[in-house]
Amino acid sequence: MTFELVDLEELGEKALHDFNEAMNQKGLTTADACERAVNSLVAKVEFTYAVAAKLAHREQTVEGTASIWTKMVTICDDISRQMKHIEQRFPGHKPSYDRILDFRNAAERRRELHS
Repeated sequence: MTFELVDLEELGEKALHDFNEAMNQKGLTTADACERAVNSLVAKVEFTYAVAAKLAHREQTVEGTASIWTKMVTICDDISRQMKHIEQRFPGHKPSYDRILDFRNAAERRRELHS
């Protein structure tokens, strides 16, 4: 199975969609339920980052590699904005938010290397 840039984008969108669905469930009123949703989101971002790394490794052009990392930065930015809103409702997820930013910053460094 071969991944492409569009697959990376879909992984990011799916992670955010699943997270929003989990957060919008009527029963989501406890910090534990929020914690599970956030942990699942972080795991999906980690997987998406691993896919981006694999795509970048196989990419034959510098421009293509930069595009992959640009997409990963965008995914992390979208997800971190969403997590910032959740932090207001359910404080205490700063380590998870920081983890997303770590992935974002690593992707940005790689994007800069290939730009």
